[in-house]
Amino acid sequence: MSKIILCTSKTAETPFTFLNTKVEIYTYEELCFYIYNNTVLISKSALSDKLFEWIRVELGMEDLADRLVGLMNKSTYAQDLLIEILSEGNYYTTEEIKNYAEAWQKYRKLDKLQKAKLKADGYLAYRRYIKAATFYDDIIDEIGDDADPVFLGNIYHNRGVAAANNMDLEDAKKFFHKAYELNDSQESLKSYFYIVAISSDTSTLRTEIRHQGLPEEYLEEIMEEIGESKDDVREMTIFAMLQRAAYNKMNKDMIDYDKRMDIILSEIKDDFREQAI
Repeated sequence: MSKIILCTSKTAETPFTFLNTKVEIYTYEELCFYIYNNTVLISKSALSDKLFEWIRVELGMEDLADRLVGLMNKSTYAQDLLIEILSEGNYYTTEEIKNYAEAWQKYRKLDKLQKAKLKADGYLAYRRYIKAATFYDDIIDEIGDDADPVFLGNIYHNRGVAAANNMDLEDAKKFFHKAYELNDSQESLKSYFYIVAISSDTSTLRTEIRHQGLPEEYLEEIMEEIGESKDDVREMTIFAMLQRAAYNKMNKDMIDYDKRMDIILSEIKDDFREQAI
């Protein structure tokens, strides 16, 4: 969901940082928004004295901090602590908080692998590709032969996205191909072809398309789709830029291809440095 964050409370001089996502929080409203939309990424260990002291000192919400410390000492669930924070102000309505609590209950009933996938997906959304990849690998190692093929296929697809964003192109190609075999998703198939396009020549790509039983026009269709997509923006993922680079390469626009690949490699270095902290 999306929500305009209208901050009416005190703004912290020093932000609180959720270490696993590197997200910085400056206000009570921002804290509520983060909690509401990232429950699966917030463990009880993240709800520490450091957070409570930040709420007390930086936000000036002493009563809330005292209640949170009291709840923590009772060994309560993380859910209770999070709902206590959400209920302190008026950022979310009573009905929204009720829905949040119900979603928590549904989450707790999921099996181990479903929970792990949701966490991995959360890290993927925050571009924590190394951490996401670790979760997906653990799921793949643990999942049984009788697993739902669509569920497993989606795991492989997202693992491919993580690999592509880290420029592990051979692994990405392997993961996307495996994903398509399992989930029969056109998105997985297209992603596979994007990686083939960026890592091989046009002849190889056409051979791969024919091998999948697709018409010759399929290549032009996916290249046109990329060409009509939005231009590069700051929020674009590396995988999205790779798709644009594939378009440049197929159209023999090597100047833009080289420029885009330089940007990609630079961003990968920055991302890797940040994720390794």
